[in-house]
Amino acid sequence: MHTSVGDFPGARCNFGVRRPRAPALRRRYGAGVSDDAIQQLQGIDAELAARLDEAVDPEKLYALQVEFLGKKGKLTAKRALMGSLEPAGKKAFGQAFNAIKAAMEGRVAGRKETLEAQARLAELSRIQDLTMLPQRGHVGSVHPITSTRRALETVFRSMGFDVLDGPHVEAEQYNFDDLNIASDHPARDMQDTFFVAPLSGGQAAADLVLRTHTSPVQVRAMLTRKPPIRIIAPGTVFRRDDDATHSPTFHQIEGLCIDEGVSMADLKATMERFVRAFFGADLAIRLRPSYFPFVEPGAEFDVVCPFCERTPGETCSVCRGSHWIELGGSGMVHPNVLRAGGIDPERYTGWAFGFGIDRMAMLLHGVSHLRLMFEGDVRFLEQFPC
Repeated sequence: MHTSVGDFPGARCNFGVRRPRAPALRRRYGAGVSDDAIQQLQGIDAELAARLDEAVDPEKLYALQVEFLGKKGKLTAKRALMGSLEPAGKKAFGQAFNAIKAAMEGRVAGRKETLEAQARLAELSRIQDLTMLPQRGHVGSVHPITSTRRALETVFRSMGFDVLDGPHVEAEQYNFDDLNIASDHPARDMQDTFFVAPLSGGQAAADLVLRTHTSPVQVRAMLTRKPPIRIIAPGTVFRRDDDATHSPTFHQIEGLCIDEGVSMADLKATMERFVRAFFGADLAIRLRPSYFPFVEPGAEFDVVCPFCERTPGETCSVCRGSHWIELGGSGMVHPNVLRAGGIDPERYTGWAFGFGIDRMAMLLHGVSHLRLMFEGDVRFLEQFPC
């Protein structure tokens, strides 16, 4: 139990009340205590009592406690008065000092209890509106083309293919010449190429081009690796096209496998496994003869439409009733391409394929126009959350 000023005869606990006068203290502790010393102690006690209301939080109360009762506080400094007293009065002064100090500490403790009670009451009276929904920020998502590319890479990595990339600004040698597309070949006109102006003192303008396919990565792989080679090359390509199913900028993925004894049977088996893993269904594929300068023989490969319900009287909007979807081109690597890559076509054979990542994304998500993939419209992209 704290000692308070009320322990003194004639005193009360409330602030601003009568204090015991010096004669009463002298009667309690002895006649050796001077009136001036006792009045100084009483004055410090009265000042603390008057300023306790200033302590509206624990931090301010602690500062007030240090000011009056700390090692360098106002009350502690009055111990020096004992040096000026006679031996008979020192004992009485010490008793009076301790009594007033105990009373001041009791005031501080009482104020602390009051503040704690107020804090508890404020916490209990606090109202938390649990009906309000949290305001969450917008969460981004992966672009459908990016998610499709990653899914394709995952499938082919599981089949033992490495993923390679190459420069967007490519030399004509790698983009055309080494792929068996001569300078006067019609395939160059079919791709409607973007040529790049050179820097001062650099290559001639006719030697640099925005790559029209990722096939140059295949050439670079052959020049830097030795068979067996199993790589895929996804990336951005550029052609001067613009309609519902074509864009000047689009994305391709191409594959290359070179080893001894590789045949079209290996190509078909790889495509069947890829289709099964990517679409999650055992879909049939077919190879249709076609021409590509860098393969011989060449073939288009199609897959049975995974979105076609084949309901009588209805036409699938994706395959338009044909029940087949063209994915891309493929074939056995032309001997001239192997020679350009420094590989002996008499010993090694290989196959290659290529198709559009954007088209795969359109098929997966039922997107009707390729341009939606590149406009950056948030309303469109929000339909593909992570």
